[in-house]
Amino acid sequence: MRTYRISVKSLPQAGQQPTGQQPAGQGPEDQEPADDGRQWAGDPYDDGDETLPDDPAVTARFSAPGGEEAWLERAADGTLTGWLRDPSGQVYRYSDADAWAVDVDDAGMTPSGGGTQTDEQPADGEQPENEAEPDGGSQDSELPDEFRK
Repeated sequence: MRTYRISVKSLPQAGQQPTGQQPAGQGPEDQEPADDGRQWAGDPYDDGDETLPDDPAVTARFSAPGGEEAWLERAADGTLTGWLRDPSGQVYRYSDADAWAVDVDDAGMTPSGGGTQTDEQPADGEQPENEAEPDGGSQDSELPDEFRK
């Protein structure tokens, strides 16, 4: 299995100058407000036939307080497809599961049940599934095993 580490880096917003630099003749009051809409890496998907979050093929579900919802689908051939629904209802399709995982992490989404994410406690004497793994898997990762080395 692979372990992926995700780093969050802060970049200037579109149309903004790096820290403390303003273009000549433009003060903060002269600039248009920055677009606060999140840019998703997935492709907008308008067909309406996407897998739903409660489908049995879904291996992980995440949500954020802002209303975003994401789920990861595993096809019978093992292909992973990421899905994300933003607060406006727009659905995005990810053919790159790594890009999906980055967007889920950057949005601060947390597991929301279903799929492989469960809230069940192990029976007495059993080791929890997310304990340190002999192959070096991370015990604090909330991403599915597909994203671990």
